[in-house]
Amino acid sequence: MAVLGGAFLVFQYMMATRPEVVRKPVAEKVYFVDTVTGSKRTIAPRLVLYGNIVAGREVELRPLVSGRVVRVAKSFSDGGIVRKGDLLVEIDLFDYRIAVTERKAQLSEAQARLTEIEADLKGERALIQHERNQIELRQRDLARRQSLLERGAGTVKLLDDSKLALSGQRQRLDERIRRATTLEARLVQQKAVIARAEWALTRAERNLRDTRLVAPFDGFLSDISTEIGKKVGVNDKIARLTDAGRFEAEFQVSDAQYGRLVREGRVIGRPASVVWQTGGRNFTFPATIARVSGLVSSASGGVNLFARLQATDTTTLLRPGVFVEVRMADTTYRNVFRLPDDALDDGRFVYVVVDGRLVRRPVTIAGRVGNDILVRGEIADGDRIVARTFPEIGPGLKVNVPSASARNTQ
Repeated sequence: MAVLGGAFLVFQYMMATRPEVVRKPVAEKVYFVDTVTGSKRTIAPRLVLYGNIVAGREVELRPLVSGRVVRVAKSFSDGGIVRKGDLLVEIDLFDYRIAVTERKAQLSEAQARLTEIEADLKGERALIQHERNQIELRQRDLARRQSLLERGAGTVKLLDDSKLALSGQRQRLDERIRRATTLEARLVQQKAVIARAEWALTRAERNLRDTRLVAPFDGFLSDISTEIGKKVGVNDKIARLTDAGRFEAEFQVSDAQYGRLVREGRVIGRPASVVWQTGGRNFTFPATIARVSGLVSSASGGVNLFARLQATDTTTLLRPGVFVEVRMADTTYRNVFRLPDDALDDGRFVYVVVDGRLVRRPVTIAGRVGNDILVRGEIADGDRIVARTFPEIGPGLKVNVPSASARNTQ
């Protein structure tokens, strides 16, 4: 016990005489952050999309009459450039020229026959009038003989002869009228014959003209499938012609992008630009949205738009199938802040530096531009907004903003 008591006394002495340790306060951790300076503005981003050139108008060229090809144009080959009205293919016109001559002869014959019928009808009408005059004379003679017989100066035979003459005259008039009626019917028939002959001549002349197949518009030829000496029919495709002034860029926008364009109130007629990159150069063509596809892609859910290129002609190097970039204005965002995508925390907050500490502010996303977001919320012009969040971020943290890190939102 004496030993334990002595040990305890020694321990108490050492505790009383030990040097006092001064505790240093723990320093608060400071985080270095990059910030952007908030600036509220109206932003109209541009959509950059990709598609292909398609023909806005193209036709399959087929001969309008059948026959043997006797001539083709020098430009009648794949890739050939033609102008509206240029001769492409000519078919042997021998048979068609003969047909025109025959139809003209038939028409002349029908017209001559019409003249003959008209002359006969005119003569019959004159004879009808003559017969009517004769009947009037016979009627007056009959009346005179009747009067003489009543006075006892005439005879019954003379009266009967007069009646017989009047009856014969009336019979001849009826025959004249029947003949005139027949001639009138023949006249109508002959006019119909002439009308058919005129149409037949018109058709023959058209067929003769159609032996020359000409370009209906300026464009480029492809799918050539005929040559001199080949016999072709009216259903044979001999070439394809693409309109040089009706090129379109077909491209697809997402359902969300299309919805934004619709909300703007105008899709058709919206200006765009089509960029073709080739040989290290960019060729830019002004364009206008001309139409919207009637079908929605079931695979992607997108909508196909067609932008019609302006100021293209036969000198244009573009051809259907070329891959192009289409640029057009997206919807306009008003009163928004443009921030880096990394500035967003939990999808609905950003952090603002106030007096060296972080303050959390709620925001809503209005849209996106590339890797940036467009937001609206409880932030104001001039606020220093943290550009990139980090795992430990939270309200009240002490931060240090290097003077060179702060930048304005774009």
